[in-house]
Amino acid sequence: MDDESDRQTAIGTKGSDTEEPIFAIGEFIGRIYEVRRVLGSGGMGQVLEAHDHSLDRRVAIKASWPTLDLPAIREEARAMAAFRHPTLITVHGIGVHRGIDYIVMERIYGVSLADMLEQRLVSAQPFSAAEAVPILKAVAEGLSVVHQAGIAHRDVKPGNIMLSPDGRVVLMDFGLFLPEFSFSKADMVAGSPPYMSSEALTGQLLPGSGPLVDIHALGVTAYEMLTGELPRMAPTLPELYDVHMEEVPDIRVLRDDLPESLGTLISEMLAPAAGDRPQSAEHIAWMLDAVLTEASSEKTRGVERVLIVEDDADIAKLESFYVMRSIGKEVEVRIVGNGEEAVDALRSFDPDVMILDLHMPKMNGIEVCMYMRGSHLAEKCTIVLVSAGAQEDDRQLLHQLGIRHFLVKGAKLGSELGELLKTLDAS
Repeated sequence: MDDESDRQTAIGTKGSDTEEPIFAIGEFIGRIYEVRRVLGSGGMGQVLEAHDHSLDRRVAIKASWPTLDLPAIREEARAMAAFRHPTLITVHGIGVHRGIDYIVMERIYGVSLADMLEQRLVSAQPFSAAEAVPILKAVAEGLSVVHQAGIAHRDVKPGNIMLSPDGRVVLMDFGLFLPEFSFSKADMVAGSPPYMSSEALTGQLLPGSGPLVDIHALGVTAYEMLTGELPRMAPTLPELYDVHMEEVPDIRVLRDDLPESLGTLISEMLAPAAGDRPQSAEHIAWMLDAVLTEASSEKTRGVERVLIVEDDADIAKLESFYVMRSIGKEVEVRIVGNGEEAVDALRSFDPDVMILDLHMPKMNGIEVCMYMRGSHLAEKCTIVLVSAGAQEDDRQLLHQLGIRHFLVKGAKLGSELGELLKTLDAS
């Protein structure tokens, strides 16, 4: 279990080892949860990783800073515990330790959308519509669930959206969740300014306006995913409000390759006036689903595409030979020699099948799979793992990622690969 957790990228671990923990490392909470490390800290509190000795599992524990005079964190726990949806985190329990309220939640592994955006910015490769829309749709569906219960999130942004290796999209940080009736009593600006709506910036929030604040923030997130830029920027809150009153940014000026329906939807979500935005997250999810359906119906493919990821040139040639021979029709084959090149190829090549070496320097096959699943790259691609000696824990982890095809490097590799390719081609 420890090996698996070390292999996976932990959510919110930036600088976590240097943070002073609210509860000491090694301390037992409720005689069950042993604190292992800090996962992340913020102005409102801290999230720690702990081991649940009663059920032998890793959990996350969120606690408020003891010096802050804030509403009880258990209110957040009750709000979260009322929901059951893949996009929403599961609450295991609540308690008080040394006078500090805490929540016990499921431990999510993966990377934040903010980290993913940072990587894309460095490589100058914003999300494609095919990559972004499923993530946005999942968040919209999660927001729809909480909105229907009369609750708003108020801090939707890439830093609070987590991408799990199994493809799950999780909306995090419910610290600003408020019941709708609380909006008329709000006496402070809450949220992250670049993602806030005009009414949130001024604090002029009325009962029932919460979902529209979240919808605007999701629109900003969509714009940022697809362009690498924020739609509105200003050095101060008053100036940012003034920018909101100007013309709505048209995303298709920067991305004319996007479906027109997607560009229109994002512009509507960014509307300065709350009444001009889509009036429900459910409607947004439905519209995003329509974008996916439209793209799927328009997509045609003349040939099969196979990506071979192998650092041994001789084995790569062997695999290429059996691909060409087994499929029995025109097929496009691309060969790359490492995991980083594989990630680039997944974005541009969109293969039907990827034959992936498990053991490679720098970025190994498991890391490629985790990145691929978390980023929603080539979601319809079938992965065939090839290894000279995969360990059982490797196989279990890959199975959790939805990978079912494993081949052993050796004398039978060519024939077994050929038979598998024939089966995949016929299915």
